[in-house]
Amino acid sequence: MSRLKSILPAVLIMVLTILAADSAYAAKYNYPYPTAENKKGLALGADMEEDALELNVCHATINFPISLFIAHKSERNSGSSYSYNYKGKKYWFRKANINAWDGILKKLKQNNMIVTGILLMQKRSDLKNLIYPKARDRKAAFYAWNMDNGTNQRQIEAAISFLADRYSSGKYGRVVGWIVGNEIDSASEWNAAGNISFSAYMDLYARMFEMSSRVIRGVYSNARLYVPLDHFWNIIFSNNYKAWNCLDTFAARMKKDGYPWNLAYHAYNGDLMQPSITDPQYFDTTNQITSPIITMKNLSVLTNYIRTKYGEKTRIILSEHGYSSTWKKQNVSAQQSEAIALSYYLAMADPMVDSFVYYSQVDQNELTKVGASFGLWKVSRGENATTKKPSWSIFKYMDTDLSLSVLNKARLTSEKLTGRKVSATRTYKRGPLASCGAYGLKKKLDRGWSKCGAVRSTKRKGASYKLVKNPSRNVNVYWGMERGLGKLNVSACPRLCLTVRNGVLTSGKTELLVRVFSGNRNIFEASGRIQQKKKQCFSIDLSTWSRKNAVTKVQILIKRESGSWRKGAGIVVEKIGFR
Repeated sequence: MSRLKSILPAVLIMVLTILAADSAYAAKYNYPYPTAENKKGLALGADMEEDALELNVCHATINFPISLFIAHKSERNSGSSYSYNYKGKKYWFRKANINAWDGILKKLKQNNMIVTGILLMQKRSDLKNLIYPKARDRKAAFYAWNMDNGTNQRQIEAAISFLADRYSSGKYGRVVGWIVGNEIDSASEWNAAGNISFSAYMDLYARMFEMSSRVIRGVYSNARLYVPLDHFWNIIFSNNYKAWNCLDTFAARMKKDGYPWNLAYHAYNGDLMQPSITDPQYFDTTNQITSPIITMKNLSVLTNYIRTKYGEKTRIILSEHGYSSTWKKQNVSAQQSEAIALSYYLAMADPMVDSFVYYSQVDQNELTKVGASFGLWKVSRGENATTKKPSWSIFKYMDTDLSLSVLNKARLTSEKLTGRKVSATRTYKRGPLASCGAYGLKKKLDRGWSKCGAVRSTKRKGASYKLVKNPSRNVNVYWGMERGLGKLNVSACPRLCLTVRNGVLTSGKTELLVRVFSGNRNIFEASGRIQQKKKQCFSIDLSTWSRKNAVTKVQILIKRESGSWRKGAGIVVEKIGFR
């Protein structure tokens, strides 16, 4: 009996630890973790959600800087902030910032995008106590958290709980995975903790991760939490520690404490500016576990290691990496396009990888200055998207069955490297938007249209719709309207017709983009230029489209080719239907 009494506390501690780590029994939400039709993902640019949807993105990462959401003392009121009760205390979070994230996440959820949030801590003068004490005097992008088991840690916990609660519900969008921090092996810049030993640093990060896991999985039981590492696998270069050492030290601690984990890996090239995956790297890439770096070229070294040592349930997302369109002051846009497509096919071929998230949607001036032009778009000084790069189209079509030379080459290279073929996950057909004369309709679509994209309003008058652009939104994202059709068979009347009256631009050119869907996997797309202040009739011939017997949705969209929008820009679309 005395021996039984002596082991009871240890058993009780073990049970409580397991229950804390696996909180499904008490979680508020228990829906299954979602699946996607492919692994194509994107780190979104500001105000560019519609562009991501046009690119047919299935995964997205969104930064959640904790210090950005916590209300200042003067903002702790119902007018400026949302209140949230956590463990018997009221906390406040800024309405304006939360509402902005709501707007983005709602759009992504409507289009079934799988979103992973990145929990980050930036420096803010009134919130320095939330930063680990030895890092407060350091200059870094992001910081390790103050895990003092007191007031400061509770503030961080409350913020994470608030975000998890809000974005697990689905009401304001949905986030199903969370990355804790950023590139923890490169600690001095991306998870700064100051001058502490490796063991103390890894203990600190483990506590950050475990606290996040308890809080988030206490809200949504099937949430996936990720530890982030960069490509410096077995080398100390610009980072503080070897990613391999960080991973194994962290994994041993999680096994001891009973916490599940997953990996968010950044598979950059050795030279961040060099766009080619297959050319020699600045550092050696080998097919051995001792490889100095692990990039997309030798990704299987990492995935085989995780599968063999930690099991297939430990999932991997490629949550950040990109390729520059400039290198050594030369334009290498073609190489950027090839690298993006090849990376995607290598990710698709690896069963351990759940997503390939490209970084980034748009160039960032701070990075472009040092030669790292990773974006699919060029930007202005204010970082507003201005011009698409060739890689934009490659990114859009790389998950489809379109036969383009860049994509064909990337598919063959991927197959040689992996021994696996990658099949298209979407069928994509493009046709002309043809001008036509007067027409009658067999199936009218004059009702049931709703707003789509960066549109301020849609106003119906009879069979006509007046669409007005939201002037506060990015000028390059699409705007218009869409209508769901259930499963409409138009085999007997396969021409989609519409009439447009345009008053959009003060100068420049306007594109009309019409997209016809059969489910999410089959798309017929037609586009053409519309004239300023002119009435035009268009038709799209779907007769050769194999999915014309099951049309589920039509989108009618306006896009800017060049020029500036007229204030209050709008068009009228009328007489829509099939003949």
